[in-house]
Amino acid sequence: MPTIEEAKTRLDLIIGKSRVDLYKPIHIAEVLYRSRTVGDFDAAKLETFQNPSLRWRNEVTNKLAGKVSTSSARYQHDVWNVTAMPTEILTVLDAENKATKGAVEKYIYARYGERQGTVSSVISAIKDAKPETFKLEALLELFVKESGIRRSIDKAYEIVVYSLFETVISALEAKVKGSVAETSKPLLQEFSDLAKVLLGVDENNFSWEQTAHIFRVGVTNADDRGLDMWANFGVAVQVKHLTLNEKLAGSIAAQVESDSIVIVCKDAEARVIETVLKQIGYGARVRGIVKESDLVKWYEKCLRGKFSGKLASPLLERLLNGFEAEFPFSTTLVEFLEERGYNNLEVSENWKV
Repeated sequence: MPTIEEAKTRLDLIIGKSRVDLYKPIHIAEVLYRSRTVGDFDAAKLETFQNPSLRWRNEVTNKLAGKVSTSSARYQHDVWNVTAMPTEILTVLDAENKATKGAVEKYIYARYGERQGTVSSVISAIKDAKPETFKLEALLELFVKESGIRRSIDKAYEIVVYSLFETVISALEAKVKGSVAETSKPLLQEFSDLAKVLLGVDENNFSWEQTAHIFRVGVTNADDRGLDMWANFGVAVQVKHLTLNEKLAGSIAAQVESDSIVIVCKDAEARVIETVLKQIGYGARVRGIVKESDLVKWYEKCLRGKFSGKLASPLLERLLNGFEAEFPFSTTLVEFLEERGYNNLEVSENWKV
């Protein structure tokens, strides 16, 4: 049987590896809370709480941050595997949590508040940013230096990329057009309902035009695969702020069904991606590779270039809105802690943050 010190070390390891939202630690906290307050399952038997615990966690994360985990069920259940929080360690924490009337739960939510507070300081810095002084490099460096939010740099990167792309596209007043040939009218009449749904055309309207935009998907798989952004003009965007090996680089284009892919990555990874894509024959599908140095250059132009009067304010506004939406933090945690009674709970030094 693991000691309480060993169990806490494992919990700290999971917290340290978690992104800002702390889905896995909150998952553990809610199992402990339910066990302490309701006790309608056996913490030693995974099958008695594995599936319903997803709902218990989602109710809390939705209350705290307005969102729930969108990772695959398999990934969400991984919190209980042998390298994370297996039942033999969970039961040790469960006994400790009951004996201390919720100290382990309080500890997890205190660590959550600590992490969110770090993000709040970053958001405050963006809120106070001026076009004359804002440096993209400094913002990204914060996510590298601050250990509490380092795991969330991929999300920060997505927001940075989206804000830039959408600002420039909007300023260009770009339009997207779709049409079918007049000669296709008989076929169009036959499939008018299908054409209307898929193409937005019918026998009376053979074409359409709309403003060009780019959109964040908002859902990224836990293993960092999948689509990050898409555009209504046919481009798919993948943001890869991680160290790539050849296998992962080769999977980038293979996993997105688009003929026009834009890949955003660190400068050091660009050559690996280019080499692998050529080797596997996907080079033609990649419209371009955008490096971090390109983002820095384009931010500089937007904020202090000849068109800064038109681009700077919208760019910083989108950047701020993106971070506030991705990392919401308000009075919800304070209210939650009060509601649970954690504020009045005295804990030992072992469970203090």
